[in-house]
Amino acid sequence: MIKNFLTICVAVLLQLALSSPAAAVPDSNELSAIVGLTAALDQKYAPGSITTGTTADVALKEATAAQQRLQSWYEQAEKACHNKFFVNDCLDDTKQQRRQYIVVLQRISLEAKALQRKLHIEQLDQELLQKQAKP
Repeated sequence: MIKNFLTICVAVLLQLALSSPAAAVPDSNELSAIVGLTAALDQKYAPGSITTGTTADVALKEATAAQQRLQSWYEQAEKACHNKFFVNDCLDDTKQQRRQYIVVLQRISLEAKALQRKLHIEQLDQELLQKQAKP
């Protein structure tokens, strides 16, 4: 009786240990969609391609929306990890997946914000020159 119980426990533990990290993710389709979106944004807004204020505005909105979607997925995945036997391994895998895609989205946001700041400073300089030119 005890031997059967131990055998069942070992089998359950092995199954938990060998389960894939993707099983910890509440919705792998959502992560796949985020991966595709991130790749599309990375291609659309390659480094140095944000050159106008309009492009910067659109890029910032799209990157922010994708970051929020990624964060939402991350929070759901993190909650799902707490139901797993190997919580820390699951959390580490989830964090690693998030880090992989957040870098691209942050690069796009930073580049767009930098251009917006530059354009704003140029506009302020232009206004200052006009004020100084008037008698």
